[in-house]
Amino acid sequence: MNYKENKIEEFLEKLSSTSSMPGGGVAASLVGANAVSLALKVCNLSLGKERYKEYESLIKECIVKLEESRKKFLSFMDQDAKDFKAMEEVYAMPKTTDEEKEERKKALENACKVCCQTPAEVIKEVVAASEIARKLVGKTSISAASDLKIALQFFLVTIHSAWENIEINLKYIKDEEFKKPFIKMKEQIEALADNIDKST
Repeated sequence: MNYKENKIEEFLEKLSSTSSMPGGGVAASLVGANAVSLALKVCNLSLGKERYKEYESLIKECIVKLEESRKKFLSFMDQDAKDFKAMEEVYAMPKTTDEEKEERKKALENACKVCCQTPAEVIKEVVAASEIARKLVGKTSISAASDLKIALQFFLVTIHSAWENIEINLKYIKDEEFKKPFIKMKEQIEALADNIDKST
């Protein structure tokens, strides 16, 4: 998989098809990449402007971090699709005998654990990237203030979407120790939503 090489129309055609991939997880990571790109746009529009000279070092620092963040979101797109292969293998397993059903059940739980990993990374990256973006509020181009607000809203969409992908998999996982750190992420999401609301 290398979704970043797709043309927009080609990707959307795949996304709307009956194919299992790309799906919601891939799309969520793309929204994250868009959020970062909008924040970068605001930085680039502000860089070198006399009005924002006192914030120039901050803006340059944010650019470096946001460019790295965009690479991560793009890589998450492909990783999410790779993770789902574990689920496709489960779907292909036989389920005729009781023994086969039990084996399939165990395999499903393991596959669900795999499918929680990338959305969890997406959530961590949204938290980090949105904090960077929030530092730019009031310190960058006024004419691009709406772009920065949209970036923050996109971060919210991304983190809620990533959580949806985790939550649906947690339903099939009985391992309570495995689930604990993921459940705590819900608190992070709620805190981020409050912070972004205050910023916008």
